[in-house]
Amino acid sequence: MRTLSGLTRSEEIARRIDLAVDEAYQGAKQEIHFDVTLIHHCRSIELPVRMVTEKEFAQAEAFCDAIANEEEPDPRLGLERIWNRQTVERYKRQSTDPYYTMELHTIRLGDVAICTNPFELYTEYGVRIKARSKALQTFVVQLACAYGAYLATEEALRGGGYSTAVYSNIVGPQGGNILVDRTVEAINAMWLDNSDP
Repeated sequence: MRTLSGLTRSEEIARRIDLAVDEAYQGAKQEIHFDVTLIHHCRSIELPVRMVTEKEFAQAEAFCDAIANEEEPDPRLGLERIWNRQTVERYKRQSTDPYYTMELHTIRLGDVAICTNPFELYTEYGVRIKARSKALQTFVVQLACAYGAYLATEEALRGGGYSTAVYSNIVGPQGGNILVDRTVEAINAMWLDNSDP
């Protein structure tokens, strides 16, 4: 259809964006507010790190030992070197540093909430935040203020895969549950001051 319309790919994308904005504007212009509640809170929260197991440590250390003696390192193993070295380092410090500290921002703009986290967050966590939020609409912004890697669910860990490997997770499902609870508490606290729009 794009070809028949004589549009380039970029022109078709621009046309669709224009139509979507115009459609939303037609509804939004019927309810304009000039005095909207604006609240912003920022706090640090501590989440328990995903502990590296003895087995994961042994595998990572064995990998690091095996490549340490290579005369010409295989360039295809560059990321694996980094991941395994980081896993060994995490294991060594996890008993003295068992928490990941993150910056949580929550914003209320009228009946909308915005919250941030530094993770590549599994969808389930975002859905749980949205379902428990008092806001009419809640936006969950990921990869904000830092990079906390993937935050997988318990079910995902059982399923396996790249995004559930220990080197891909700084925080595990226990921390994910705490993140959801703290975020919901922070969002809903912004609706306790009786300033609903």
